[in-house]
Amino acid sequence: MSAIPPHPSLQKLAAANRRRLRLLGLLFFMVMAGVLVFMMTVALTHRDMVNLLIFAVAGLVMLPTMALVGGLLWHLERRQTRRLSAADRVLRESAPMNARLAPTGLANRVGTLVAVQPETRTRPPSIGPIFALLDPVQRWDRASRPELTVQLYCAQLEPGQELVALQDNGDTLLGKLVALDSYRRQTTWMTAAALGLIVLGMVVLAVLAAGDYREYQRLDQARRFAVASENWPPTTGTVRDASVVTLRIPRGKTSVTGYRARIEFEYVVAGTAYRGDHLSFCQPPSLEKQAAETRLTPYPTGTRIEVRYDPTDPTRGVLEPGRAEACEPLLAAAWREMLLSLGLLGLLALIGVAAVWEFLRQRRAFRVWATSAE
Repeated sequence: MSAIPPHPSLQKLAAANRRRLRLLGLLFFMVMAGVLVFMMTVALTHRDMVNLLIFAVAGLVMLPTMALVGGLLWHLERRQTRRLSAADRVLRESAPMNARLAPTGLANRVGTLVAVQPETRTRPPSIGPIFALLDPVQRWDRASRPELTVQLYCAQLEPGQELVALQDNGDTLLGKLVALDSYRRQTTWMTAAALGLIVLGMVVLAVLAAGDYREYQRLDQARRFAVASENWPPTTGTVRDASVVTLRIPRGKTSVTGYRARIEFEYVVAGTAYRGDHLSFCQPPSLEKQAAETRLTPYPTGTRIEVRYDPTDPTRGVLEPGRAEACEPLLAAAWREMLLSLGLLGLLALIGVAAVWEFLRQRRAFRVWATSAE
């Protein structure tokens, strides 16, 4: 671990930073261990090759992930160490001055913006007010602490300079002097970029939700056709082709290969020939190719067959009427996918609304502070 900075006022801050990084590392490794235990339990419970393969791949992926997160934590520790070293230099090389820090109402992940009012200025008053951006961990409750009186250490009262503020209770505030206009431009662009990403994510989720809804509608229509086909009139047809088609079956966050029997047939209604390929309206895919091939056994090419057709639309024919119950699991899966997409879409919408509300709230708070400071 890194050595505690020598200046006594920074020891508490350094200890808090180390404690925070340790908690982050512990939380990450607990989450990773929980995921591995869960996946191992699923793989050993089902005892199929798909889950065992997923578990093995996940284990291989987690190794570089753990190394990456470990490197990130090391980088954060080094960054904090450099920041504390810079603060230590400021404390040793700068003369203290009494100053007041007043919150402006602007705060985000970058930091908390405060107005600095030194009792003794080291530059002409015509330069204008001085603002500082405190570290993000220094969240400020303006209602309970309208302002603070501190000992301020800073080489020069100019934007870009590091500062250290020592409070009466021994707590240390770290920050940097900033120009107000550039800070407000930066936060506006950051908010706009975040909202742009949220809108992009909402568009993607909306497209996915629309696709899930169309799939649900298609399956629901297939179920209705399956129920109605039991009462459709029959006609004679001929099998033109029988084959097994391959498709992908979604399973959680991945997909597996599935098989489905496909039979093309021809039939005649009122002297008009029609072609169809519905073995049944509700035909879930099979994971076993042999099961799909078994469905083809009664329908060799050239066989004369009975076809049920829709009297309101003779182009719609089926070989095996009914079987509506086979649509239920497909409908349930499509419903879950649609609800998941809509839930994520709603969550992103709430995040976007909350971000806009917080941005506007801080702007109003800043205007209130600016009015009171005049």
